[in-house]
Amino acid sequence: RSRPAGELVIELGADLAELGMVIRRCRSASSLRRLVRVAAQMSGLMCLMFVKLDDRDAFRRWAGTARAAAAEAGDAAVTSWVLAQEAYGHYYGGDLRGAVSVARQAQYLTPRVPSVGAVLAAALEARAHAAQGDLAETRRVLGRAEAILSALEPGSVTASAFGYTEAQFRFHESSAYTRLRAVRPATRAQDRALELCPRSDYTDWAMIRLDRAGCLAQSGDAPGAVVYATETLTGLSGEQKQGIIALRGRELVRALPVGYRQAAAVRDFRELVLLPAGASKEDLPS
Repeated sequence: RSRPAGELVIELGADLAELGMVIRRCRSASSLRRLVRVAAQMSGLMCLMFVKLDDRDAFRRWAGTARAAAAEAGDAAVTSWVLAQEAYGHYYGGDLRGAVSVARQAQYLTPRVPSVGAVLAAALEARAHAAQGDLAETRRVLGRAEAILSALEPGSVTASAFGYTEAQFRFHESSAYTRLRAVRPATRAQDRALELCPRSDYTDWAMIRLDRAGCLAQSGDAPGAVVYATETLTGLSGEQKQGIIALRGRELVRALPVGYRQAAAVRDFRELVLLPAGASKEDLPS
């Protein structure tokens, strides 16, 4: 969570190549199943890295590989987690219906035993409903995610790609309410998320702060929003800003009042998120 996704892609690729050789040499059925389970998890991590990098073609390829390996392993919890990663890719790619569909599949796989995949998927489903403006469904599914989180085994409540914590939930809650333009509940979630989220967890930290900037803009303080967002992104390296963080920054520019978008501070912020000054709404990702 503290290292740029691009670095981890290189290391994961090497690890997967080594794992592939081990699998090809394996002659024990029980060992093979365990190795394929690890392959599913590592492929899911690759899927997550490419989601963070906003590389949609690579995300789809690795999502398919992770699904196939999880099915071969026959582990419902791993399959649920893999599908949750895929749902996030659909969400950031603008396919909200696909995100909801895959997120629900992930939750249905482990109905009796609370799992990390289920809570990740529920939180993502809530964000997708919020992006579609559905307040009632957003609240309902956020409630489900919080209930699953409270029932997770202690070993699963960890700041890891394979775990889930209150800090992560508050980030997802913040994102959902920011999308709904519900500033008060969004701000409460952001306060708690920033209290819990370490600065080293740079993706969630930056995304929470960009949500706060979005709420400032929604409240009529466009200059304050741009200053806050600029402070956030200048605190990151070039590699860290890549992908969905820059994507969120471009969405923030789109949300600013039209008359303010040519201000000097906005032009400077555009450079941070690689958005041309003349770009229109149609040039931006959904």
